[in-house]
Amino acid sequence: MRVITRAGNGEWVAWRVGRRRLAWQPQYGDRGGGGLDLSGLQGEIGGVIALAIMGLLLLWWVMNWLLVLLATAVVWPWRAITGRWQVVAYVTDTGGRELESRWVRGRSAADELARQWATEIEQHGRPITGRVDEVPPSTRFRNRGFV
Repeated sequence: MRVITRAGNGEWVAWRVGRRRLAWQPQYGDRGGGGLDLSGLQGEIGGVIALAIMGLLLLWWVMNWLLVLLATAVVWPWRAITGRWQVVAYVTDTGGRELESRWVRGRSAADELARQWATEIEQHGRPITGRVDEVPPSTRFRNRGFV
């Protein structure tokens, strides 16, 4: 579900809250490299090289998404059988960099946590329940965040 709320600076922020749908979410954001600069390639041969590089990047992007979708076809039944569901909440404008996630047992528990997080985001601007800093360090790794 989408939750719209105001950030501390007064801007509107859109959150996505719910069970993790895909096996993982490919990240293509800025990784500090400054992007791909093809401005040095000039002339006819430069255009062919630039086109080949862009074609390889497109192929890599398509193959990555196909792999995600194939893995999801295995992960969803596995989650249903084991009863372990990941609940996520992230700001959509940042590409998922502001991510809160928690594993719970049972689909209904996952849906309930998502509804609870949506309410907390509307009231406080971010999820409060189940944050790692709430769990004492002695139990953090023993129960691995299961409810």
